[in-house]
Amino acid sequence: MNRINEELVFHTAFAPQSVEASTEKTSDYIDVSGVEEIVFLISVSPLGANKSLTVTLLSSDDSSGSEAEEVETATFTDTVGTAAQTAVVSYHPSALRGRYMAVKFQHDGAAAVVCGVIAAANTMYLPAANGWTLVV
Repeated sequence: MNRINEELVFHTAFAPQSVEASTEKTSDYIDVSGVEEIVFLISVSPLGANKSLTVTLLSSDDSSGSEAEEVETATFTDTVGTAAQTAVVSYHPSALRGRYMAVKFQHDGAAAVVCGVIAAANTMYLPAANGWTLVV
Protein backbone atom coordinates (compact mmCIF):
# COMPACT_ATOMS: atom_id res chain seq x y z
CA MET A 1 0.00 0.00 0.00
CA ASN A 2 1.42 3.37 -1.03
CA ARG A 3 1.26 6.61 0.89
CA ILE A 4 -0.87 9.40 -0.60
CA ASN A 5 2.23 11.36 -1.67
CA GLU A 6 3.34 8.29 -3.64
CA GLU A 7 -0.04 7.98 -5.37
CA LEU A 8 -0.39 11.60 -6.47
CA VAL A 9 1.72 14.06 -8.42
CA PHE A 10 1.55 17.66 -7.13
CA HIS A 11 2.19 20.87 -9.05
CA THR A 12 2.04 24.49 -7.91
CA ALA A 13 -0.16 25.76 -10.71
CA PHE A 14 -0.46 29.32 -9.34
CA ALA A 15 2.05 30.50 -6.75
CA PRO A 16 0.40 32.24 -3.76
CA GLN A 17 0.05 35.96 -4.41
CA SER A 18 -2.20 38.91 -3.73
CA VAL A 19 -5.15 39.08 -6.13
CA GLU A 20 -7.30 42.19 -6.40
CA ALA A 21 -11.09 41.91 -6.24
CA SER A 22 -12.82 41.32 -9.58
CA THR A 23 -9.50 40.41 -11.25
CA GLU A 24 -9.44 37.19 -13.28
CA LYS A 25 -6.41 34.96 -12.84
CA THR A 26 -5.53 31.72 -14.64
CA SER A 27 -3.33 28.92 -13.35
CA ASP A 28 -0.68 27.09 -15.36
CA TYR A 29 -1.97 24.57 -17.87
CA ILE A 30 -1.29 21.01 -16.71
CA ASP A 31 -0.69 18.11 -19.11
CA VAL A 32 -3.36 15.52 -18.30
CA SER A 33 -2.40 12.87 -20.84
CA GLY A 34 -2.39 9.54 -19.04
CA VAL A 35 -4.07 11.05 -15.98
CA GLU A 36 -7.15 9.35 -14.57
CA GLU A 37 -8.28 12.35 -12.50
CA ILE A 38 -6.97 15.84 -11.74
CA VAL A 39 -7.90 17.99 -8.76
CA PHE A 40 -7.29 21.73 -8.45
CA LEU A 41 -7.13 23.11 -4.90
CA ILE A 42 -7.71 26.88 -4.91
CA SER A 43 -6.73 28.34 -1.56
CA VAL A 44 -7.80 31.87 -0.60
CA SER A 45 -7.43 33.97 2.50
CA PRO A 46 -10.72 35.18 4.08
CA LEU A 47 -12.94 36.84 1.47
CA GLY A 48 -15.44 38.42 3.85
CA ALA A 49 -18.91 37.25 4.86
CA ASN A 50 -21.02 36.09 1.91
CA LYS A 51 -18.31 36.93 -0.64
CA SER A 52 -17.61 34.38 -3.33
CA LEU A 53 -14.97 32.81 -5.52
CA THR A 54 -15.89 31.78 -9.07
CA VAL A 55 -13.78 29.00 -10.56
CA THR A 56 -13.86 27.91 -14.21
CA LEU A 57 -12.18 24.74 -15.44
CA LEU A 58 -10.45 25.27 -18.80
CA SER A 59 -9.16 22.84 -21.43
CA SER A 60 -6.76 23.50 -24.30
CA ASP A 61 -4.90 21.57 -26.98
CA ASP A 62 -1.59 23.24 -26.07
CA SER A 63 0.26 24.21 -22.92
CA SER A 64 -0.05 27.95 -23.61
CA GLY A 65 -3.83 27.77 -23.31
CA SER A 66 -4.51 29.26 -26.72
CA GLU A 67 -8.13 28.80 -27.76
CA ALA A 68 -9.00 27.41 -24.32
CA GLU A 69 -12.55 26.17 -23.83
CA GLU A 70 -14.59 26.43 -20.66
CA VAL A 71 -15.49 23.00 -19.30
CA GLU A 72 -17.41 23.88 -16.13
CA THR A 73 -17.92 26.82 -13.76
CA ALA A 74 -18.62 26.70 -10.02
CA THR A 75 -19.12 29.42 -7.43
CA PHE A 76 -17.98 28.96 -3.82
CA THR A 77 -19.38 31.29 -1.14
CA ASP A 78 -17.56 32.17 2.09
CA THR A 79 -20.52 32.36 4.48
CA VAL A 80 -18.51 33.27 7.58
CA GLY A 81 -15.71 35.33 6.08
CA THR A 82 -13.15 35.00 8.86
CA ALA A 83 -11.14 31.93 7.83
CA ALA A 84 -9.10 30.88 4.85
CA GLN A 85 -11.00 28.69 2.39
CA THR A 86 -10.14 25.96 -0.12
CA ALA A 87 -12.24 25.39 -3.21
CA VAL A 88 -11.84 21.92 -4.72
CA VAL A 89 -12.48 21.24 -8.42
CA SER A 90 -11.90 17.76 -9.85
CA TYR A 91 -12.11 16.46 -13.39
CA HIS A 92 -11.74 13.15 -15.22
CA PRO A 93 -9.90 14.01 -18.46
CA SER A 94 -11.60 13.02 -21.69
CA ALA A 95 -10.17 12.39 -25.14
CA LEU A 96 -12.93 14.70 -26.38
CA ARG A 97 -11.38 17.65 -24.53
CA GLY A 98 -7.93 19.23 -24.75
CA ARG A 99 -4.76 17.65 -23.40
CA TYR A 100 -4.07 20.55 -20.99
CA MET A 101 -6.23 21.72 -18.08
CA ALA A 102 -6.20 24.89 -15.97
CA VAL A 103 -8.48 26.88 -13.70
CA LYS A 104 -9.49 30.51 -14.05
CA PHE A 105 -10.73 32.18 -10.89
CA GLN A 106 -12.03 35.51 -9.63
CA HIS A 107 -13.29 36.68 -6.23
CA ASP A 108 -15.62 39.49 -5.24
CA GLY A 109 -14.06 40.31 -1.88
CA ALA A 110 -13.87 43.91 -0.71
CA ALA A 111 -10.06 43.94 -0.96
CA ALA A 112 -7.16 41.98 -2.37
CA VAL A 113 -6.67 38.50 -0.91
CA VAL A 114 -3.88 35.96 -1.20
CA CYS A 115 -4.71 33.08 -3.56
CA GLY A 116 -2.80 29.99 -4.65
CA VAL A 117 -3.55 26.88 -6.71
CA ILE A 118 -2.17 23.36 -6.32
CA ALA A 119 -2.95 20.68 -8.91
CA ALA A 120 -2.87 17.04 -7.84
CA ALA A 121 -3.26 14.12 -10.21
CA ASN A 122 -3.07 10.38 -10.12
CA THR A 123 -1.88 8.45 -13.11
CA MET A 124 -3.66 5.53 -14.65
CA TYR A 125 -1.61 2.34 -14.53
CA LEU A 126 -1.78 0.36 -17.74
CA PRO A 127 0.36 -2.81 -17.86
CA ALA A 128 2.43 -3.32 -20.98
CA ALA A 129 0.86 -5.74 -23.45
CA ASN A 130 2.96 -8.91 -23.91
CA GLY A 131 5.98 -7.29 -22.35
CA TRP A 132 6.17 -4.47 -24.91
CA THR A 133 6.31 -0.88 -23.76
CA LEU A 134 5.26 2.02 -25.95
CA VAL A 135 7.21 5.20 -25.28
CA VAL A 136 5.79 8.34 -26.85
